[in-house]
Amino acid sequence: MLSIRRRWFAVVLLLLSGCASVEPQRDRPADPAHTQAPIEAWSGLADLPKHDRLVPLSLGSHALQWRLRALRAATDSIDLQTFIWKDDSVGLALVREIVAAGERGVRVRVLLDDSFLAHADPELQALSDHPNISYRIYNPLAQRSGNMFVRELENLNDLSRINHRMHNKLLVVDGRIAIMGGRNLADEYFGYESSHNFRDFELLVNGPFLEQLETVFDLYWNDPWSLAIEDLAPAEKDPGFTSIQAWLLEEANDHQDLAVSTPGDWSALLANAFTADLQLLVDAPADASPALDAPVQLAEALMARIDEVEHDLLLVSAYFIPTPALTSAIERAVGRGVRVRIFTNSLGSNNHVSAHAAYVRHRPSLLQAGAELYELRPDAHSRELYMDPDVADALLGLHEKSALFDNCCLFVGSANMDPRSLRLNTEVGLL
Repeated sequence: MLSIRRRWFAVVLLLLSGCASVEPQRDRPADPAHTQAPIEAWSGLADLPKHDRLVPLSLGSHALQWRLRALRAATDSIDLQTFIWKDDSVGLALVREIVAAGERGVRVRVLLDDSFLAHADPELQALSDHPNISYRIYNPLAQRSGNMFVRELENLNDLSRINHRMHNKLLVVDGRIAIMGGRNLADEYFGYESSHNFRDFELLVNGPFLEQLETVFDLYWNDPWSLAIEDLAPAEKDPGFTSIQAWLLEEANDHQDLAVSTPGDWSALLANAFTADLQLLVDAPADASPALDAPVQLAEALMARIDEVEHDLLLVSAYFIPTPALTSAIERAVGRGVRVRIFTNSLGSNNHVSAHAAYVRHRPSLLQAGAELYELRPDAHSRELYMDPDVADALLGLHEKSALFDNCCLFVGSANMDPRSLRLNTEVGLL
């Protein structure tokens, strides 16, 4: 047994000693957002007053259909930023629309976090071969093995840097429509996974505020730690764009149920939208060093807003592991007479047992402080609202990240109430 351990230790040392490094691109010319597409390209938007409008996207099917319609309506630009993008039914439906947009001359920029991109480099390279489609990877891992376990092992010597991740989720199309909130791009976030799906929440946004969202996307896209996929992966492994087109066509024939049959009636959708004064909460991306630049701007803004609550505070978070700052803010709120309610996952609905174990350690102190705790049942009757009928027996989990302050001010974003979102990851949201 001892000799086996020594051999494994030697292997680890060998892997680590051979690790390459990632260098930020600081002298690259900035790649700015396009101006807004002509309003005539978006039927009905020209007749709407120039206010900021919000449409809640609670049901996964609605969120997917309006995403697909927005991508299909694009005439000028698509900017997409996300944490997870799988090559399942939903993920491939979105890729097909991205490719179709590029083919009709739309400029497409996709910024991905590198946490779950094992195996994906060749496909991303091939997609980036298209002259109108660009993929960049935020804070990429230097060693890019296709095996997730080996990949993590090979990058252990760089843990302090790669522990900083981009958790943002944002889609902006033509400077006219944006979608942001908690959803990653995979079956389970839209109600199509056979065993476990998520209840989530997003906002579709239209109005002058989109200029700020484009600015934020540009900030991340042009960050020195956002590297082009072709600068990371070996060119000899690029299968080429033609092979990707053939693969997508073959997969499309197997998933016709996710196709969009009708164009979006944007005027009808937005005519009944909520109007609101919007504030953008966003963390700064890494600049000098991902290991040193703490992304705490969003967390500090949320703590300050909690301190302003007078009567009622509702916190909804898939993973609720309060930091000392959040715990203190909750205690201060209760001390002012504020009713504090917290809604999160139960053990049965949580897809990360370790996160639930960490949350459980805080339950007694939260209850003692006076907070009310509510946990989602995996077999809740309401799960049928959030899932396709073909997978109606699947369990339901919570993936939403929101907060309601005094029943009048709402936060919706990508940030969980846990140390990773509040201290390590970059996040974005609307208040």
